[in-house]
Order: sequence, then C-alpha cells, then structure tokens
Amino acid sequence: MSGRPVARDFFLAFITLLLCAPASIATATRLPRRARVLVIYQQQAETRPMLEFTHELRLAIERDLGAQVDFYQEALDFDRFTGRESSSRLASYFDEKYRRFGIDVVVPVGGRALHFAVEQLDHVLPNVPIVFALCAAPQTDPESLPAHVTGRIASASRFEPTLWMARRLQPNAHEVVVIGGAGASDSASVAAAVRAVTDSHDSLALTVLQGLPLDALLPRLRQLSPRSIAIFANYRQDGRGRVFEPLDIVGSIARAATAPMYAQLMSYVGEGVVGGSVIRFDDEGKSTGRLVVRVLRRRPGERMPSIEAITNSFVADWRQLRRFGLSETRLPPGTRLLYREPTAWERHRTVVLPTSGVIVAELLLIGSLLVERRRRQRAQKAAEEQQHRVEEARRQVAHMGRVALLGELATTISHELRQPLAAIRTNADAGSIVVRRNRGVMVDEDRELCDEIFRAIADDDARAADIITRVRALVRKEELPQQPVDLNEVCRTSARLLQYDALHRGGDIILSLAPQLPAVTGDPVQFQQVVLNLILNALEACGSSIAPRVEIRTIAREDEVEVEVRDNGPGLSEGARLHLFESFFTTKAHGLGVGLTIVHSIVERHHGRILAENGVTGGAIVRFALPCTRSSRGRSSEARLMHFETESSVSQ
Repeated sequence: MSGRPVARDFFLAFITLLLCAPASIATATRLPRRARVLVIYQQQAETRPMLEFTHELRLAIERDLGAQVDFYQEALDFDRFTGRESSSRLASYFDEKYRRFGIDVVVPVGGRALHFAVEQLDHVLPNVPIVFALCAAPQTDPESLPAHVTGRIASASRFEPTLWMARRLQPNAHEVVVIGGAGASDSASVAAAVRAVTDSHDSLALTVLQGLPLDALLPRLRQLSPRSIAIFANYRQDGRGRVFEPLDIVGSIARAATAPMYAQLMSYVGEGVVGGSVIRFDDEGKSTGRLVVRVLRRRPGERMPSIEAITNSFVADWRQLRRFGLSETRLPPGTRLLYREPTAWERHRTVVLPTSGVIVAELLLIGSLLVERRRRQRAQKAAEEQQHRVEEARRQVAHMGRVALLGELATTISHELRQPLAAIRTNADAGSIVVRRNRGVMVDEDRELCDEIFRAIADDDARAADIITRVRALVRKEELPQQPVDLNEVCRTSARLLQYDALHRGGDIILSLAPQLPAVTGDPVQFQQVVLNLILNALEACGSSIAPRVEIRTIAREDEVEVEVRDNGPGLSEGARLHLFESFFTTKAHGLGVGLTIVHSIVERHHGRILAENGVTGGAIVRFALPCTRSSRGRSSEARLMHFETESSVSQ
C-alpha cells in the first residue's frame, strides 16, 4: 500500500519536468546577447582628447544598455604608418579577428578611419552599422555614404567662427598666420583654414607656415607682430617626416608665438592657445554614444538615424587674454571663459562674509553698549545734578528760614537799638552844651575839636538810625519816602566812607562823575547802601595780591542815569556772572550771599536795572541804571575826574 503513492509522485514529477524543459530552453534562446562595439581610431587612442572621447562614449552606451556591452578598440595610426588605408593585409587582419566574432556596430573616429571602414571592411563586416565620429566636410561627403552608415559631422567652415572671434578680440589686426604640418590630415586642416580666411573677404594679409621643422618654426613665431592672428590648424608631421602628437607640441608653439594663437580643438585650450570655436571631445563622446544606442535599438528593417551636425562652442583662456592684453568684454556672447583667476572677493568671500557679519555684529553690540553707557552717564549726571539742586534748595530753605527769623527779629532789634542810639545822641548833645558853657576855660583849638567830634558822633548816630529804619521798612515791605537824589553826591559820600579801607589795602578809589547829572527819584540811604556794597565787593574782589583800583563813573543817558563800578581784579567766572545776584550765592569763604541780592532788589524796587560783566582789559564791571526825574531830563553830561589819594582829600 505504501509503495503506490511514492511511485505516483515520482511519475508526476517526471511528467512536470518534461513539460517545463522546452519552455526553459525557448526562454534561454530569446535572451539578448552582449552587444559588441568596435571603435576604430584614425590616430592613436591613448592621447588625452581620445581618452576623453572614449570615456564619455562608453558611459553613454552603458548608461542606456547597462553592462551588456563589450568594447573593442583598434588604432590605425595612419600618420605614423602611411599608405595603410588601402592595405589588404590590414583588412585581412580585421577579417581574421572579427568576421566570426559578431560585431554589432563599428564606430570609426576620424574621416580616414571612416573611409577605411566603408571601403576595406565592407566585405569583412558586411552590412554592419557604422556610426562615425569627429569627421569633417568636405573630406566626408554624407551623400555618398551607404545606407547603413550614420554619424556626426562638422561643417566645412569650422575655422570661420574662430577667425570671427579673433577679429573681435583684435580689431586692429593686419595679418593672419596659418600654422600646420606636412601630413595628409595637416594639409586638409591648413586648406580649410586658408579657405576660411580667403572667404572672409577681409583685408588681412595671409601667411602660411606649413611643413616647417619644429626647430625652424619656433624662431619664425617669435618674430610675429602682436597685431597678427595665428591659427593652429594641425601639426602631426613636419617636413622631415617626423610625426608628433599635436597636443604635445601645441604648448611650445603657443608659448613661442608673440601673437595670440587660436585653434579649433578644446584640448588645445589651456596649453597656451587663446581659444576659438572648438569641438569638445567629451561632448562628442556623449552624443556619439547616444547615437550608437539608437542604432542598436532599431527594429528589424528600420532605417538608420540621420547624420547629425557637430556644434562648436566658443571657449577662451583667461590667462592668455591677460598675456596679450585682450579685453574679455569683446568675446562673442556665450563664450566659456576658462582658467579665470578669482578675485580676492571671490576667493575669500566664504570667509569674508561670515567674518564681516561677526565684525558688524560686534560693532553694533559695541555701539549699543557705548550708547547705553552714555545714556547711563547722562542719567547719572542728571541724577547728581538733581541731587545737588535738591541739596542746594534744602540749604537755601534753611538759610531762608534763618533770614525769616532774622526778619522777625529785625523789629525787635531795631527797637532795642533805638534806645542806645538815642542815649548816644543825648550824650553827644550834652557834651556839646558843656563845651559851649566852658568856652572861656578851654583853648580855642580844643573847643573846636570837641565840637567837631560831638557833631560827627551825632551825624553817625543819625545815619545809623536811618539805616535801621530803612532795613525795618525793607523787611516789612513798607513804602519809603521818595525824593530827588543826586547820585554824584551819593557816590562822593560812599567813596569818602570807604576811602580809608582802600588806603589800608594799598589802593585808591577814582571818581569820574558827570557834571550837572540829572536827579533820580528814590531813597538816598538805599542808594548809598547800593554804592557802598558795590565798592566793598570791588575792593574785596582784588584780593591781597594786587593793589585795588576801583573806579566809579556816572553817565547821563537820555532818560536815565547810569552808575558804573569797575575794578582791576581777576574778573568774573561764567558761573559767577550768571548767578551773581541770586539769593545766597557767594564766592567768599564766609559770605552770606545776601549783599548783592539786596542791591538787586533795591535797584529793581526803584524801576532800574543792573548787570555784571568782565572788562575788555580785565577786571569786573557792575553797572546799574535808574530813571531820572522828568524835570531833569535832557541835561548834557560831561565827565570830570576826582582822584582821592588821602583821607584829607576825601574830606575836601
């Protein structure tokens, strides 16, 4: 029983294997094989331009077809091995190597390689698609090519755009020098360059340096005029048969030339060539690779893609423009400028920008801190000034309290002083009576002296009583009796009273009084108090270092009388001049600051004005003006000088 299921399972597995095997075999036959691409180079394949071309060609094909591609390369090297284009032995080499290998597409690079592929390989690789690259007309005629041939071709006038670029950069050029070798490809390139110059119908002279040995060519290039245009056509073989790789010698040729040199291959730019309308080998590799992919993906019976035109682009070397003094602004639009040295800004802007930002931020921070500091200093100064004003106001309030208390005591003090003053006056009168009664007993001189002494005591007593009365009235704001006053007499009396003080200080008081001075209306005692205060302040302002000299001058104006007190002291500071008449302001160590305040109040009370200033020659000047009476206005005034030298002169 157990053997039957095993046999049955084995039979079913065998049948399944037989059914699936044909399908697997059919699938394997339908898998695409690896594509085989044969690249045939006209010259060497190891040069830098060809390496760039091949690299981009393979990348473009592998990018679309994946890794299912095999590449084969053959270098014909026709310049070094001449006469091989029609060699049957070379064709036999390809026949033996590739006939049964199954090449899918042939890529000839260069016109001579294309001719070899079409003419010599047609029987070796019959009907194999050919995609040519880097070919130029008229060496290659697209109309004469078989149907299985396509590719990319450059126009016959490939040197004309380069010549146009050179004329833009050198508008004052007078000559075109074409440089080329003696090989077949060299001759074709030289002919194309000459044709471009002649077809331009320009008035430029044409010089062709072709086939010269390299050691003979370089000295000729060193003699070129800077106004010449040098065009490097091609140089693979010189007149002696030596073969060169143009990329290896173009740098030496360009450095030897004393005129700007132009070329049509991108690989030459950077070796000393200014630039030109060039073919980029890497771009051509990409474009040719895409065209090869299109050919490989054709359906059976589908026509080959059309032949494509190679597009040149303008390229220039910034270093060579600098070398020959050519302006980059004259380059054709869209020119790619290579090897341009960045400016200092371009080199360091990634560092300069953040650093500048940090510096600006620091400057802003420092500026804000300085502004904040200045604001704080101003606020602190304002607070200190406010505190000072508060303290000053507090002191003034305290002082005003004391003055107010003194004012309250003034009535009592004046009342108390009246009794001793009355006693003094009574005693003086009694002394005078006694002297008169004993007139016969006393000597005449003694009797006269005693009379004079008692009269002086009585006069001083009367003046003291008047002052007490005026002070009392001033404190009580009482109206004093108004009367005409001669300010000349007030000045004389005041000077006489303080003359002894001036002589004691080693100085003098000078009176310069206007004659026929108009009278003013007011209280003579208060006017005398004003003049006495001003003279005393002038004497004290001179100090002890100099002999004080105080001058009192009266001047009659049109409707007022002016009194001026001038000293020879150090003068007034700006602060003292502004605050001189304010209450409790003083520059003295033990002053109360009320003397000039009283002077100011007396002058204003009599409708006058007072001011202080510094003299032109030094010292301080205080002048006050009072309105004169109506009856005395209009009098003429002339100053007269009175100089007190001794006490006796004052009394006179």
